[in-house]
Amino acid sequence: MTGTAVFRCDASQTIGGGHVVRCMALAGALREAGWAVRFAVSDATPRTVRELGEAFPASLTGLRCDPSDSTRLRAEWPDGIDLLVVDHYGLGEAFEQAANGWARRILVIDDFPNRRHHCTHLVDTTHGRRAEDYAGLVPSGAKLMCGSSYAMLRGPFRRRRASGPLKAGGDRLAALVTFGMTDAPNATGITLAGLLPLAGMIDVVVVLGASAPHAATVADLLRGGAPSWRLVTDADAATMAALTAEADLVIGAPGSASYERCCLGKPALLLQLADNQAGNAAALVDAGAAELLGGIPDVTAADVEKAVRRLAGDRNRLAAMGFAAAKVTDGRGVERIVAALEAE
Repeated sequence: MTGTAVFRCDASQTIGGGHVVRCMALAGALREAGWAVRFAVSDATPRTVRELGEAFPASLTGLRCDPSDSTRLRAEWPDGIDLLVVDHYGLGEAFEQAANGWARRILVIDDFPNRRHHCTHLVDTTHGRRAEDYAGLVPSGAKLMCGSSYAMLRGPFRRRRASGPLKAGGDRLAALVTFGMTDAPNATGITLAGLLPLAGMIDVVVVLGASAPHAATVADLLRGGAPSWRLVTDADAATMAALTAEADLVIGAPGSASYERCCLGKPALLLQLADNQAGNAAALVDAGAAELLGGIPDVTAADVEKAVRRLAGDRNRLAAMGFAAAKVTDGRGVERIVAALEAE
């Protein structure tokens, strides 16, 4: 079964781009299966996630994350739609109830079972999440797809599924530093300050959005490192997958991008940027796929230096983390979600 699917999600310098990126992964898989797909987003979203405009140029913009959203959606699709996908901490049960009937099915994407939803389907990709965790929070007939086997990864990551946790050889550690498109707390700057004393032993690639508030500061810090250190801005999915595949260690936040790293079998050093990342962080550490340094602003440059110096000298530890990461997800989550929707 196919039809029209509308994704309601947002991105900005404050909330980052993770919600939109994972929605794009699912949207791409639905489109490949024959669905007509549109996005309904805020004005800030296509400026933050520039790839959205390239992949889905007919997005409906101007959404405000308030009751007017329902009016805009119904006006754009007066005959209703087959599937509404909601991935938004600012929109919950009331918005979903307002869409009931107009949207024949409502799929909610969430990360923690702490609020009620009015939906027909719910996806929570947190490693170790169980359907029972949402007992009493969703209608009794809702289909729950929980756990990292449903992680929504973009096509290039699914196609690059790693055969081993580390790239081939090299005396210098290859570190990929990526804290999302905006990185409002400037965890990238803290990380680079910690890596500068290690410039003689590691290569560094930083990925950041061109509009990130601290992009200029990050560029200045990179100039103080080794000649091989570089900044990549607004990386698309193919570029991001290639950079991840080439890394020995990824330093980043425990958000939804964690599962891209796991799919490619990459060990991760995590700095938590927000409270809603705590569940992912704990699950990945428990799985042996990552180490958690702590949260911003408590983590210091000295903490980063100490941890990376230790890991650079322990390739066996990195290899074990990489193998553990590869077991977390096989990258086929969007295929499972699409199959569940089309089986009805």
